[in-house]
Amino acid sequence: MTDKEEAERIMAKYHRDFGTFSQNATRKEYRFVLRYVAGEANRKQREIAGLSNDVDTNKD
Repeated sequence: MTDKEEAERIMAKYHRDFGTFSQNATRKEYRFVLRYVAGEANRKQREIAGLSNDVDTNKD
């Protein structure tokens, strides 16, 4: 399962409601989803800025 699929599965578990997610998610789920979102935001910013960085920041 890819990181995106895993993040989607976790958010679907909490009905895609961030309030419910932030209150009820396990520490591991919360950290995983936020790390994925931050990595995607950084990737998009690099893409928009025209920077080419093929390093996957979502991997530990």
